[in-house]
Amino acid sequence: MNKQEALDEIPDIDTFCRICCDRCTGNDYYCPSECDMLTKARKLDFDRIVNCYAKHDGDLNKVKRYIDSTPIIRLRGGY
Repeated sequence: MNKQEALDEIPDIDTFCRICCDRCTGNDYYCPSECDMLTKARKLDFDRIVNCYAKHDGDLNKVKRYIDSTPIIRLRGGY
């Protein structure tokens, strides 16, 4: 998957968060608002999330792992 295909699937952060919530297996009663991962994803640069999504062919488990392991303040480089 290239970056343009990833942008077609997730054009903005709201769509990405909606897709993650739809595919989540958590109980809706337990999480009535956004989880910690989605809150952190909103603080990260969306371009890096799209690059990660494209690199892993839309595998949300790997994108979630990337978001969880990435510090909010990043040094230059990386994706």
